[in-house]
Amino acid sequence: MEKPHQRAAVRWRGRGALAALLFAVGVALMPGLSVAAEGDGKNFAWGTQVTRDNVAFEFQEARYANLVVDSSGGESPKQYKGDFVLLQVNITNTAEQPLFARFQPVFRLIDAKGALYEPHEVLTKLVNPPQEGQIAFGDPLAAGQSMQRRVLFSVPKQPYRAVVIVPRSTEKADDGVVTYAGPYFFYDLAPLRSSLPARSARTAPKSP
Repeated sequence: MEKPHQRAAVRWRGRGALAALLFAVGVALMPGLSVAAEGDGKNFAWGTQVTRDNVAFEFQEARYANLVVDSSGGESPKQYKGDFVLLQVNITNTAEQPLFARFQPVFRLIDAKGALYEPHEVLTKLVNPPQEGQIAFGDPLAAGQSMQRRVLFSVPKQPYRAVVIVPRSTEKADDGVVTYAGPYFFYDLAPLRSSLPARSARTAPKSP
């Protein structure tokens, strides 16, 4: 029998929206983007290297950041400022074929109440500018190649864990809902917890 933590489904609408991480008991989902994650749902400690479906992860940084980011060069330049959580992860494709963008990892944050937060899409692209020797954002990751990615979340300052899904398949419905399915895991973001006051740190999320 499948354990409750072995399947999760997530849907959210719009940029910066908040969604609940729903386990097998099943609750009505919001329309928008959907992630159906399958796998052991294990929780890994900070500093642990994790491999799922021929994708290896090395979390290099997790910190609260007060940033000002300019989206210059576009049709409508805009300045973003505020409190963010910044993750920096090194990702390696250990398979023998390219890892295309639609199958590249999906990163989310989960808080102590089980609420799930998605990255800020625009700012995540801005903090991953084209650099020599780095894979451009959205490009395939060649077999045996690594890339460094920053993921930016506009979220309250509180403890979080990361939830990482490695899509095995993607599907877009007629209503525009995109579904990613694949194994997932939780990752403890100890540097965030250690930078909070002791009382806040005690509210850190527990493993399911």
